Amino acid sequence: MERIKKLQKFINESSIDAALISKRENLFYFSGASPLAGGYLVVTPDEAIIYVPELEYEATKEETELPVEKFKRLPELYEKLKPYSVLGIEGSTSFSFMNALKEKAEIKEFKSIDEIVKDLRIVKTEEEIEIIKSACELADMAVMAAIEEISEGKREREIAAKVEYVMKMNGAEKPAFDTIIASGYRSALPHGVASDKRIERGDLVVIDLGALYRHYNSDITRTIVVGKPNEKQKEIYEIVLEAQNTAVEKAKPGMTAKELDSIARNIIAEYGYGDYFIHSLGHGVGLEIHEPPRISQYDETVLKEGMVITIEPGIYIPKLGGVRIEDTVVITKDGAKRLTKMERELI
Repeated sequence: MERIKKLQKFINESSIDAALISKRENLFYFSGASPLAGGYLVVTPDEAIIYVPELEYEATKEETELPVEKFKRLPELYEKLKPYSVLGIEGSTSFSFMNALKEKAEIKEFKSIDEIVKDLRIVKTEEEIEIIKSACELADMAVMAAIEEISEGKREREIAAKVEYVMKMNGAEKPAFDTIIASGYRSALPHGVASDKRIERGDLVVIDLGALYRHYNSDITRTIVVGKPNEKQKEIYEIVLEAQNTAVEKAKPGMTAKELDSIARNIIAEYGYGDYFIHSLGHGVGLEIHEPPRISQYDETVLKEGMVITIEPGIYIPKLGGVRIEDTVVITKDGAKRLTKMERELI
């Protein structure tokens, strides 16, 4: 597998005896397997083997082309790792597990493999982009279901339940994250996960959801008003829409994540709402709902063709409400292409 070969090249160049991968998303990325009870991919300069608990053995063999071995207890895994003195590990590896590796597998030194894993995963293949596109179609479908379901008197949780049902019935494994249906004053909460609050006439309602499909995520946000929007609601909506449209239009390979963030942030600031845009413009999307690059004021990552990111400016005014408009986009040689396509007009 090409991904394994690139990791092996890094291992050789970094004087690492073997790399140990256990984070679920990375395990799937390199092997195609995703055992529910977890597993360990050991990659050396010459080979790659997955070790899994006995109950995952048969299922894992069906998912991957790599050799699979089973173990009953962790001491068996430690024995397998004893020949390796310098071990490459992920940043997510727990301190307690590292201590166990030192004591029981006799590992002398740990080296991070996070940078090579990030570099490989940050640019998506055509196959990955096609899967994410399908996940985005499910998200579009769910937003439409939410808009049709939202009405005065309904609880936010009822709306969330309906959209998650629609996604699953159309092929999603599950929601990409806890569905956000935030109405009225709660729309000013960027992470206003659906609550028992009843929707009222005149409420701004932020709908933020995503679908997990074939291990890949999507992310979309739309904001609507129940009834007729007032002048303030229309004002902040149009500002956020302008910021989002402009950022999507100007996103291109070669610019930094920081530069893209500034495009939207400066527009919002020019209208006097800079202090109310309280998060980064976006983030990478793939096997994880939040992954590099971070489209923020502090990220100097250069955008490349094949990166999949979100562009999601927002304005949040406490007690009044908030507006966010978000699309998942792919960076192409010609600019950014929206993968989520639901209408963005205020309804």
